[in-house]
Amino acid sequence: MCLRIIRIGVYNLGMNSVPCPALAPAVAQRPALAPVRRLPFAQLSNGAREVLIEHAGQVYRLSLTAQNKLILTK
Repeated sequence: MCLRIIRIGVYNLGMNSVPCPALAPAVAQRPALAPVRRLPFAQLSNGAREVLIEHAGQVYRLSLTAQNKLILTK
């Protein structure tokens, strides 16, 4: 485990950090992330003003307000 040391003082406003070579292989082995899907609310809701979303056994409501803002409620 590597610790990062940050020194901040009145006369020394810079940061002094110790590099951590043990983290480099873990970052290099991470798989590439899939691109995030982007959907217009109208397409997601199929023209309705709200959508029910189920996640982990819970139901959430994504609603479009009169001011054209989105609200997510449980």
